[in-house]
Amino acid sequence: MVEEYGSGNGSVEWKSDEGEFHIKVPKMHKKEHFSNLDMITELLTPSTTHHQPHGNQLVEEMDDSEDDDEGDGSEFLVEQQPAAEPEEPKSDGKIEKFGYGFGWSKFGVIERLRDEIGKIVDILEPENVEIEKRADKLMEFDWENFDEGRYLADTLEPEEELLAVISSKFAQKLEISDEDRTKLKDLKKSKTSAKINGNDVEIMTSLIDIVFGYCYDQRVNDWESACESGWNCAKLSPSLSFFAKFSSVKECLLACTRRALTYPLYRSFQLTQRVIQDVCHVITAGGGRPALLHILCDLHRIFIESGEFRYILNDLMIADYIFWIQTVPDEILTRIQTDLTEISGKIDKYDIGWDLEVLEAEAKLANTQLDSDDEPDN
Repeated sequence: MVEEYGSGNGSVEWKSDEGEFHIKVPKMHKKEHFSNLDMITELLTPSTTHHQPHGNQLVEEMDDSEDDDEGDGSEFLVEQQPAAEPEEPKSDGKIEKFGYGFGWSKFGVIERLRDEIGKIVDILEPENVEIEKRADKLMEFDWENFDEGRYLADTLEPEEELLAVISSKFAQKLEISDEDRTKLKDLKKSKTSAKINGNDVEIMTSLIDIVFGYCYDQRVNDWESACESGWNCAKLSPSLSFFAKFSSVKECLLACTRRALTYPLYRSFQLTQRVIQDVCHVITAGGGRPALLHILCDLHRIFIESGEFRYILNDLMIADYIFWIQTVPDEILTRIQTDLTEISGKIDKYDIGWDLEVLEAEAKLANTQLDSDDEPDN
């Protein structure tokens, strides 16, 4: 707790050269520790309206009118819109079976916007694919698109650029920036109260693959965002591209690995394992909750700036994740950190299920035979 303003022990000072107010508020208990002070959204949420986005309900936002002391009359001017066609009511049963987005709690968005948004997600009709079947459908989809030639080229004859990417020292920025703080102050919480169809562990597991896509993009682009960052981050995340739900951290990382071997510029198993190390660093030693909050804020920016309607991914998932990560219990983070530490470095090519080692062995044998055929006869 802090002392009430007006006690005479605090101070407010305007720093004109910095353009900032510096406010000092003494603690009531001198050695009391205040955690998560970077969780701006939670700090700005009045205690009387504090909601936990866990269990069965998303956070709700207080009416905007409550924030305004006085109005200028414009609040009574309502923009006229043509009457919309009534939407078919979405039953809890449909959402529970076919939901997607944050906590698998949304339904009908992709179907309604399909003509405008094109193929920003790979699952074409999520409203018709059960949540529990998507992980298997995802593996089938990725296998159909897997290019053996591209994989073998990056595995057996990697270019210098790829080797440099793999060996690059981790240099990802993980601190909450001023841009993040501005976003956290301005971002509005969802006004819906949809039912969450996943527990915190499942939601956190999906966040792992979102972070994987981001870390891959950062590593291959020399730790900065680039014009293709929106595509990389969305495409490589099974949660963003296929709305999958995973039963374990290992299953999640295997799905990430398959996508990273199938779609991006560099398709190297060695690179995917380096990215998994990056993900582990971010979630464990690299900063935990604040680092994840920064990444989510940066993803929100990337999807707005990258075009091709990817901002819809913010509405479906990223914005809710920004609110959720600020309040998710510490024990959930600890559990996922433990699972990541145990699995890191223990994923083999055999686990992928695509017989990659057989494929490589056959390619090496074929190259050896070609080399022997090229040798001059004595």
